[in-house]
Amino acid sequence: MAKPRSKRREPAAAKTPRRALPPALWLIVIVAAGVSAATLLNGRAAPTETGFDGDRAFAHLQAQCDIGPRYVGSAGHQQCLDYMVRALTPLADSVEKQEFRVPLDGETPTQTNVIARWKGAGGEGRLLAAHWDTRPWADQEFDPAKRRQPILGANDGASGVAVLIELARLLKANPPPRPVMIVLFDGEDYGPGIDRMFLGSRHFAANLPRDVPRQGVLIDMVGDKNLIIPQEQHSARRAPAVMTEVYDLAHARGSARHFPKRAGYAVEDDHIPLLDQGIAMIDLIDFDYDPWHTLADTPDKCSPASLKVVGDVLWDWVTAAAR
Repeated sequence: MAKPRSKRREPAAAKTPRRALPPALWLIVIVAAGVSAATLLNGRAAPTETGFDGDRAFAHLQAQCDIGPRYVGSAGHQQCLDYMVRALTPLADSVEKQEFRVPLDGETPTQTNVIARWKGAGGEGRLLAAHWDTRPWADQEFDPAKRRQPILGANDGASGVAVLIELARLLKANPPPRPVMIVLFDGEDYGPGIDRMFLGSRHFAANLPRDVPRQGVLIDMVGDKNLIIPQEQHSARRAPAVMTEVYDLAHARGSARHFPKRAGYAVEDDHIPLLDQGIAMIDLIDFDYDPWHTLADTPDKCSPASLKVVGDVLWDWVTAAAR
């Protein structure tokens, strides 16, 4: 993501991240919490089918991070794509891989948007989206020697995907009152310049499916332990009705502290190409996240409680009475 004008933040002071748990130990933690790796990928609910489970969502976040960096062209990129498709296929009415190619550094690697659909009962649909790739370079590191290393992207990438996969489980168990489309965008964070970012959403916007809903919510960096999501300015100006509806639902649920009705940053993100195509798309993003684009963007900076706050609000929005 990039702020307008400068397109980047000033490098923050270097932080020393805690080491992530090895995959084997993390599986022990998941099993102890009643969520096995097999359960995560077969859509069975634990412990409930009726509410958003922050622990399950966090397990999806950790599983992505266990793969490692997931930037375009990396080994982790293909592994994460496989993980998401395996997770969504038993939960959605249909899952589609929208492949595209963009020249990058003398190569044209395959990139893939993942599109999942639920038919619903009819009426006006809802679009939910997040990006799944990670930044190939930690450009906000204080130490210049570290800026060419890829980030793990626990919050900037994995958190949004984790929320949407857990919502997919609820959509399977509780068919929605309207059509729902979930899109996981590739190539959002490649860079380093903004001309080489938002690649998946640009491709999607230029090749819109005929059944794409006309209202949507993008989520990005929504796992921060200190979650505060003010109203992103492009969203408030260009999709005010969706903004009002989502924030009213958040306040009605008691999440006003996390969703303050005040202006936040104007953020260039995956919602902009869709807004340009007439889709009323807002961006829920906590951009005051110190480890942004650094090696410290690791799971210990994220929280199951934050994922649940966002998931609950999105569930309310998706299941509100069809108009």
